[in-house]
Amino acid sequence: MQGSWKTAWQIAFTYIGTVVGAGFASGKEIIEFFVQYGLQGLIGILLATCLFVWAGVRVMLISYRIQADSYQAVSTYLFGHPFGIVFNTLLLTVLLGMTSVMLAATGSIFWESFHLSPQIGIWFSMIVIFIVTRKGLFAIHHVNSIFVPSLIAFTVLVFLYVQPWENQIIQVESLRPWAWISSPLYYVALNVSLTQAVLVPIGRHSQSEKPLIAGGIIGGLGIGLLLLLAFASLSVKMPGISHAEMPMITLLHGLGHTIPLLFSFLVYAEIFSTLVANVFGLSEQLRRVTRLRTPTILFGILLVSYIISFVGFSSLLRVLYPLFGQLVLFFLVMLFYRQWRSRTP
Repeated sequence: MQGSWKTAWQIAFTYIGTVVGAGFASGKEIIEFFVQYGLQGLIGILLATCLFVWAGVRVMLISYRIQADSYQAVSTYLFGHPFGIVFNTLLLTVLLGMTSVMLAATGSIFWESFHLSPQIGIWFSMIVIFIVTRKGLFAIHHVNSIFVPSLIAFTVLVFLYVQPWENQIIQVESLRPWAWISSPLYYVALNVSLTQAVLVPIGRHSQSEKPLIAGGIIGGLGIGLLLLLAFASLSVKMPGISHAEMPMITLLHGLGHTIPLLFSFLVYAEIFSTLVANVFGLSEQLRRVTRLRTPTILFGILLVSYIISFVGFSSLLRVLYPLFGQLVLFFLVMLFYRQWRSRTP
């Protein structure tokens, strides 16, 4: 039983760490999907938390039950032929686009927090990603077990420092007044469909369903907690904070240099861990399709991501995240449909 709970917590931390990428850890993604809608965004977070718990558990259970060897197998199970292949191709495109966004984010952190050229941050990240990705899923588990508790601690620190309970949440007029309803659906669909790169192998290699269910619940609730804390901290500083490249780091500037610098390192570590997971998932999928050697595939992925990253972190996130969320919404729909069909006589 003790080993089962240890496995569940490892799964939870890996789930959280894979979702908490560039946009989440920096705060930019939270503003885009939730904070800009004011109090309605808070309702969106509660909905997203429930969906994260349900969808994370479902993906891992499906992978365990069908012994999926890749997320293409899950796509085929959900959509059938030939739509599973079409969706998987779309997912590869989205994953590559997200990897480019996160790579651009590493450059933003090096510029905004360390006052170094963004190109130094991007090139440094690509070299280390190339090295670490070859170590596989074990390295991803290990990195997230270290950094996710630290991220939770720092998010609590930001919350306590900003003291949002002393201030009123500022309602910003949105150009899309009803978008707060669809926004959490796009957000969860985007993140859960992309975390398949890690959730599918976790489900396949699990010894039983219990740690998958417990890990999915703990992980989903953990994501919800982080969203709530960040939402409260960022909301009281709107609309000015929305213009910062790294809003969560900007909130800590009043604490001197050391604390924001430590948080910058942590944000970079979380972005890096998600980058490694994304590149790992992409390389595994492309290796099965192309039969090329892993180093060649990794080099190709990083090269394409590097070229796209020149567009810039904020511009990429603002355009690609909502667009990709809409494109992969069918993933959530099919998860629900398959679960409903399995209970239908």
